[in-house]
Amino acid sequence: MKNIVPLLMALIVLFAIPACEKELNNGSDLPKETLILNNWIWDGMNEVYLWEAYIPEINWREEVDPEAFFYKLLYEEDRNSWIVDDYEELAAMFDGVETATGMSADPVLYTENQVIYYVEFVTPGSPADDSGILRGDIIYTIDGNLLTKDNYRDLYYQTTASFGFADWDGNAMVPNGTEISLTAIELNQNPVIYDEVIDYQGQKIGYLVYTQFTTGQQGEWLDELNRVFEDFKSDGVSDVVLDLRYNPGGSLDLSAYIAASLAPVTAMEDSAVFVNLVWNKLYNNYWAGADLNNDGSADGLDSYQLRIRLPQSNLNLDLSTVYFLTTDGTASASESLMAGLYPYMDVVQIGTTSYGKCYASITVDDWEDPKRHNWAMQPIVIKYANAEGFTDFVDGIAPDFEVIDNLLYAKPFGSLEDPLLAKALEEITGVSPLVKKSAGAETQFRSIPRPRKPLQEWKVDLPEIHKR
Repeated sequence: MKNIVPLLMALIVLFAIPACEKELNNGSDLPKETLILNNWIWDGMNEVYLWEAYIPEINWREEVDPEAFFYKLLYEEDRNSWIVDDYEELAAMFDGVETATGMSADPVLYTENQVIYYVEFVTPGSPADDSGILRGDIIYTIDGNLLTKDNYRDLYYQTTASFGFADWDGNAMVPNGTEISLTAIELNQNPVIYDEVIDYQGQKIGYLVYTQFTTGQQGEWLDELNRVFEDFKSDGVSDVVLDLRYNPGGSLDLSAYIAASLAPVTAMEDSAVFVNLVWNKLYNNYWAGADLNNDGSADGLDSYQLRIRLPQSNLNLDLSTVYFLTTDGTASASESLMAGLYPYMDVVQIGTTSYGKCYASITVDDWEDPKRHNWAMQPIVIKYANAEGFTDFVDGIAPDFEVIDNLLYAKPFGSLEDPLLAKALEEITGVSPLVKKSAGAETQFRSIPRPRKPLQEWKVDLPEIHKR
């Protein structure tokens, strides 16, 4: 495996905040376990949370529900911090391992109350893949039940379920008699869903469908990513289309590494600024005054905790333009990759407006040894901006060319009939592979909320500093 950069490897450590011992009960009648959790939440959030200055005054000794207490502390504009009660499960998921069927599907309203699911992609080697489920398949029933706004989440996220499928005849959904039973298993999910060097109009174009910025448990998905860029480089691609339609983000370090492989070689060799990071006041001051690189002087704003630079990559493709395919599921590290490259090359975005997350979070588990509980918080601690100060895109990043990702007429990845890929190929070569618009392509049902996959964006060992 080729190393990413020393920065990435140096930051893959467990988060820890040493805590001051306190009298937990202090007259409270709550169970000790609840007080321990509340105290941990209060201390952790008041130290690392990006918006710690806005945390309301709440007596943690009186809060009966630790999870509800955590959400009471969040800044009103924060839609991305969360808490769970199983740290080990969370850590495995960040590495791409989770209990899943391998099927990613988008719920939409078919009628005023009836819901259907479009299959966005299927992870190779998963139960869904082994069962023959394909991108664009339409889930019409689960366990024989029609899906509604009240039941569509609970039915879909069962460990074992029977999925009934339908076809669209141009006017209505028609059940096709296909029933497939799936049981979720522990999957180590490869984020490289599809890759190909497309030979089109005499040009070689690298195409990659990428669904999570993760290196894997043992670096296996970094190896896979390197394999893709090695193929692109050895085949002499002139352009790259990076399909991030279904990528909710992940590691900012890995985003910088991919950027270094795509950017002009001069930007990579100069270790140009990828993104600048802003913490709360306590940590901004600490990182600027610390000597993390051990050169005998304070790091200042160039601290690697305040600034991510493009690392060196021997797979650099020296491109002048790069093409991204996006939807509202394109978030966080995906957006940082686009934004971080803006100052150095032409970034062409095709699809629809991205999610809008210019923030990064870290994992806070129990800092005591031995641990007192298995909960973990994932609070927002960083706001990032590119080298030119571009940030605050909370409403998402709008595309240069709007093309709807209409899964009702989904094409396989790599198909020249996929409207988003076709538009990228047209912009690259001047020739569109689409002869005519697909019949009925205007039909698009309204998406409705689904739980977003939580991802870890920043790994760091914080120092023993406390504001109180």
